[in-house]
Amino acid sequence: MIRPMAIPRVILELQDESSRETALRCLSRFLIEIREENPRMYNDAGHMLYYSFGTMSILLQEILAFLRKMVEGSLKYRSIKRIANVLTLIQANRLFSIAANSATREKLIDSQVPIFLLPVIKFKGPLEDFDNICAVALSVIGIMCQIGMHILEAILRNEYGMSYICSPMCDDLLTGLMKAWREMITILAKSQDYSPRLVFHVLRCYMLLCVHDRGFSAVLSYLLDPMLDGTFIESAEKFPIIGRLLDELLMTIGGNVQQLQTHAF
Repeated sequence: MIRPMAIPRVILELQDESSRETALRCLSRFLIEIREENPRMYNDAGHMLYYSFGTMSILLQEILAFLRKMVEGSLKYRSIKRIANVLTLIQANRLFSIAANSATREKLIDSQVPIFLLPVIKFKGPLEDFDNICAVALSVIGIMCQIGMHILEAILRNEYGMSYICSPMCDDLLTGLMKAWREMITILAKSQDYSPRLVFHVLRCYMLLCVHDRGFSAVLSYLLDPMLDGTFIESAEKFPIIGRLLDELLMTIGGNVQQLQTHAF
């Protein structure tokens, strides 16, 4: 494992194409090895990666180079291992790195770098290890969704925020939110291991909206069967707090369940 004082030197080695692949591998291993034992060092490493000159541009260049190989059909195992190391540096959720560092997370969102990962997620790779790359890319997108849901939850907890979102003049906004959450729930229902935290935040937002008449009406209109038919029982068993929120939601909508398919918002 590289020494903490050597991290800046290894980051500088990213500037040289001849040493870049080795530097990516070294940094990736370092982050993975210390993720449990030294979270503070993890955060510091993410901070250095983001603010060191040219590093984010280099990581983006690596992603673009990988996308070109995808289009050309010239992917090799070496290419997949290399992009895996790149994604580790910006991976979210269980790894700190750039996306999990509170000082760089919002800047990463503003940079729109995660958008470049969408083709990776949608691509059907010919190599078995490609599924792992898709999972890592999804985790980066996942942290962005979690941040967004956290912000929305904070808005809904505010009296003025709730009044604004549920006001008649914001019908399009409320409808757009409900449609987006419906699509999100559809995805999460197919892969419950993807992000239980997202399920948690969506449920919290549903519960908050149910306090407002128009919000309650919107929930009735757009709530999907997976939230009611036991689809998320696995998540509920692993995470009791999700189970409690599901039970609360069922109790809140109560006799209005039959309206879910017919109620017009």
